[in-house]
Formats: sequence, C-alpha cells, structure tokens
Amino acid sequence: MKRRIAGIGGFLGSGKTTLIIELGKKLASEGKKVAIITNDQGENLVDTNLVRDYGFAVTEVVGGCFCCRFPDFITHIHEMVHEANPDVILAEPVGSCTDLLATVYAPLRKYYEGEFNLAPFTVLIDASSLLLDLEEKRVFTSNTPTGDLYSWQVKEGDILAINKTDLVPKKEVPKIESFLKEINPTADIIQISAKTGHNLDRLLKMLIEGEHKPRSTITEEIDYNTYALAEAELGWFNGVFRINSDKPLKIDDLMKELLTEINRRVEKSKGVIVHAKTRFSTKEGWAKASLVISDVDITGEVPPPSKDIDVILNIRAAIDPVALSNIVKNSLGAVTSRHNARYADWVATSFRPGYPKPYYRLVHT
Repeated sequence: MKRRIAGIGGFLGSGKTTLIIELGKKLASEGKKVAIITNDQGENLVDTNLVRDYGFAVTEVVGGCFCCRFPDFITHIHEMVHEANPDVILAEPVGSCTDLLATVYAPLRKYYEGEFNLAPFTVLIDASSLLLDLEEKRVFTSNTPTGDLYSWQVKEGDILAINKTDLVPKKEVPKIESFLKEINPTADIIQISAKTGHNLDRLLKMLIEGEHKPRSTITEEIDYNTYALAEAELGWFNGVFRINSDKPLKIDDLMKELLTEINRRVEKSKGVIVHAKTRFSTKEGWAKASLVISDVDITGEVPPPSKDIDVILNIRAAIDPVALSNIVKNSLGAVTSRHNARYADWVATSFRPGYPKPYYRLVHT
C-alpha cells in the first residue's frame, strides 16, 4: 500500500502546526490513520509535544531541515510506517526552509515512488503578517535575504493556503491574493482559517485527491548564499524550564506576561520576534501560547491555577542568539519575581542556523 505524504510548508508563525493538527483530526474522523513528522534546527520542540498531546503518532527530525537531514527524514518515516501503519503522513518542514521541491519531493519521487505518493505541496501564508508587511513595506516586500526566502517559499507551492483570514478585513484579502499571484501565477490559492475551520474540508480534499506534478522549479533562482544569510538573520532559542510558587498561579496570565515581557525587551534591543510559542503544562492539563507580531494567543484548555508549571519555549527572532537567550532568562526572572514565584531546571540552547547543505538536490523537469 502506498502512503500519501503531504508536505505543508510556510514561513515561521504561519500556523502550520495548528493546520496539521486540524487536518489530522478530520482525517481521523474519516477513519484514516495519520502520522505527523515535525522538524526544527534545534531540540525541545513545542510542536512535537502539541501533536503528541492530540494523540497522533509523531516523530521529529532535529538538527537541520528535512533537506539537510534527508536520511533521518526517511528513516523516521519508515519507522512510523512500521509502528503506526498510517494512510497519510503530514510533514511540517522548518519555517525558514525552502527549495523543498528539489531536496525533498524530488528524491521521494525518484527513490521511493513505490512506497509513497505525493500530495500537492502546500505553502501556508499568514494573512495578518503579510498584510502588515504590504502596508508597511517591511520584510517580505523588501529586497532582503528574508524577502527572497519568503518569495522562494511562495513560488514552490502547488497550493497557497492563505491562513488566518478571520483576522483580517475581507476587503483586504484580494490584495494578498494579487501579491501571491504575481509571485506564483500557477498555484491554486485557497483562503482558510485553521483556527475556525473555514475551508479546511476543501483544502483536505485538494490534498487527498490532488497529485503533485513535477514542474519547472525555481532551482536556478535560489542562491544558497542568500538563503544562508536569510536563515542567519534569525536567532533561535529552544528551552525548557519549570516555574514553582508557594501559591497557585493563574497560568494563562503568567504566560501572556512572560511572552509580552520578552517581546518588549527584544524590541528595546532593536530586535524583532518573528515567532514565539510555548507549551505550558501541569498535572491537570496543558495549553499553548503564541506570539506573532505583538499579540499573544492562547489555544487549548488552560489548566486551573497551579504551584508547579512545566514550560517549553521556542523563539525565532531577528536578534543575536546569545542576546536572545539572556533576554529570555532575564524576562523569566523578572516575571516570576513579580508573582513571588521561582524558575528551575533551566535547559536552553540559542544559535543561528548553519549553511544549508541538502543531502539531495534534484531538479524537477
């Protein structure tokens, strides 16, 4: 039996994990077995733990993107096939990764055609972030390495899914579509909201019934030196820690305050948080808090007040990674002090991604 692999890419903070979880729920409700593979440059991933929280078979490729860690990618997929016997595998590459058609889809098609068929490659677009960038002529519309990276991601999509349409005025969505069509005129464009469920049934049908068709890619356009610069513009922070207090803490307020404090200090240091997300849990449950632009959003059922909270925190920001790690630690100290709490069991890494070196790079024809 051939398994279907659906790659769902998109820039940091576009909502890939939320979308994959919601698509997984819909597939499960239709009687299909689902497995999910996540990806990051570092370890201690919020996304992997969230996917596991929802009961899906999940594995992760860390230490580099799917393209640079392709042997790990295919090994993990084979392990999931053996252990979970999925009908559909949903794959979420790193949000700063591109050239996936040539480095992941093409090798899968060439060397593993008897095992897998490929759904259309989907690129998720954050409507709210892109609209803000179009209005203020910021990252994606400027001639910068990150702007180039974003354009390359958009050009790769068989499907461009405009997410978070519930957060922008309807009259502004055609502006986003027009911008995307200029970059990728052949892609199918669909408006969705992973959070509200808008158009997810339609997108799922496109992924299950459609086929990825090899086509001329942007291989010749992608400059790996520029690609490397774009990834190196961001500092990455992955950390885990525990918050303790003598009195129960209102967890959602605490997490919002922590992310807001980190964002304030990053901005004060002339940096920009591209995406920050945290999974916080107690013995009674878990939830997630995300910061994109400057707003904090809570998803999941927040546990009741507790004296002990376990936290996983991932941040991607345009700032020196050592400075970012110091900001996180100082913010955590300030916030816990204000609540007469303490933090402990701190384990964290901060870094800039290295030069991308794909294991395979095959040109579609």
